[in-house]
Amino acid sequence: MQNNIDNFLDILNQLRFTSRYDDGILSSICVVNGEIFKLEEVKNMGYDEFALRSKKYMPLKLYRYFPDRICKDFETGKEVNYSIQALESNLVYMQTPTEFDDVYDSDVNIDFDEYLHIRLLEYAKRCGLVISCKCTTEEIGQLFINKLWSFLLSGNIEEIFIKQTDSEMEKLSNERFILSVKLELKKTNDLVVAVNNALIEEYNDYVKSLKTIFRTACFATTPYSQLMWGGAYANNHRGFCIEYTVLPGEKEYDDIYYNLFPMIYCKTRSDISKRLVISKDKAYDKALLWDIYSNGVLRKSIDWMFQNEWRLIRPLNKDRGDDYNVKFYPITKVFLGNRMSRERRSIVIDICNRKGIPYIGVKRNVFKYEMEPCNVLCENCKNYLG
Repeated sequence: MQNNIDNFLDILNQLRFTSRYDDGILSSICVVNGEIFKLEEVKNMGYDEFALRSKKYMPLKLYRYFPDRICKDFETGKEVNYSIQALESNLVYMQTPTEFDDVYDSDVNIDFDEYLHIRLLEYAKRCGLVISCKCTTEEIGQLFINKLWSFLLSGNIEEIFIKQTDSEMEKLSNERFILSVKLELKKTNDLVVAVNNALIEEYNDYVKSLKTIFRTACFATTPYSQLMWGGAYANNHRGFCIEYTVLPGEKEYDDIYYNLFPMIYCKTRSDISKRLVISKDKAYDKALLWDIYSNGVLRKSIDWMFQNEWRLIRPLNKDRGDDYNVKFYPITKVFLGNRMSRERRSIVIDICNRKGIPYIGVKRNVFKYEMEPCNVLCENCKNYLG
């Protein structure tokens, strides 16, 4: 697997730094679990095939880096070390992607102009207007504004949508839109501006909802990534890394197993605006969820390929309440950062001894720019004893 990544990086560098560089080549491929694929091939897999092929080559060990830092709990204000909590409890915290360091992370691209066109056409149809799809956004908007204005003058703006709603979501969407227009009218006293602002608010909320309808936990496939140790993930080598052993056949972990996926690393972002906007007021089916997953939560820039990340994904569920900590696979080893202080190292070692978890130090390779396991027990190391 690592050889595949190294080979791809060699190809990538050749393309970037020679006259043979062709942006089209990079735009047509992606990397999934260390393997190079044609992007079109991955797009055409669909959820079932992607999940099946992912599980076939799923690593039996997953790793999660922890900074081992004390911070304030957002709700209680108390100081807490979430890294130690994860080690003690064997729970992983499911985050919303808005907290991640990549500004593109889980962001599904929806073009606002296309959103505006499709939603204006939809609202116009809901109030009984017969409009050709070939009409421009401005033409649709003008016809809709005229209709809205006539209902506003009669004092019956809430009754403008005469089409029978297909779902409760559509009904609530209609009600919210009218309420938003009325609120904006009080601010601007201009119907055109009010409708435009209502649609902008609707667009922003929809884009945000696509990024927050699920929570994720991220895992690496090696405990020796210098980039992972050296960044915020492991507090510049001062943290630790937990190894989890995947148990594919254990029924207890089925929910975990079937919701773990590898990331899709590529250069391009797909435009699925039309499909998402058309489906806005409808229940998500498997095909639409896969669009959101494969183009959002599982899609990252090729710049992050070194992480070779796997993600646990769980859609938000009211039955789960606010408990976003999930029992994960068994902890089978802990790797101690090269710059861990004696005090912090001692605390983690004590927990490992108490819970019967093997541990090992991580050191620098003398001859290569690589991290490697230390063959000296931490308790006997001069750096630990000194």
